[in-house]
Amino acid sequence: MMLGVVLAASASYFSGSSASAAEVTFSAEFMNDPKNIAIGKGLFQKQCARCHGQRAYPGKAPKLKPEKYKADFVYRRITKGFRGMPGWKRRYNKLQRKSLTAYIMSKGFTN
Repeated sequence: MMLGVVLAASASYFSGSSASAAEVTFSAEFMNDPKNIAIGKGLFQKQCARCHGQRAYPGKAPKLKPEKYKADFVYRRITKGFRGMPGWKRRYNKLQRKSLTAYIMSKGFTN
């Protein structure tokens, strides 16, 4: 039993994945739900637009190009951060981070 736990932890470590990232799924229903998109839009306008928004670009952060991304990639970047961008796991709960992802991946997204 203990060997199985060690092997699973090793596989996770060497693959670069984490249990929390594996637990997140993005159904079409969630991604297209206007309520989730609205939550994400509000959070984006309040926090993310400071660096990624039209008024900030070109500026602190690159312009987002969601047509080139997959939802799990966006979620990981929001959660863990990347280079100069902080991770938002401590500030936003899982639903909020998923909603941000839904907004960024939505047809109505602008930055």
